[in-house]
Amino acid sequence: MIEAVCKVYDKFCRYPPTKNRTAWFSLVFKEKLYEARGDLLSLRAHH
Repeated sequence: MIEAVCKVYDKFCRYPPTKNRTAWFSLVFKEKLYEARGDLLSLRAHH
């Protein structure tokens, strides 16, 4: 969860939303949450 927020913040700094901030945020958050989940699952699989 924290990792997803960090990734979203990182993307926010690099590509700030210009029009609809809320829609942008929810879109990126979902994307990053899914990504972070994948990271966690792959980490667990390696142990």
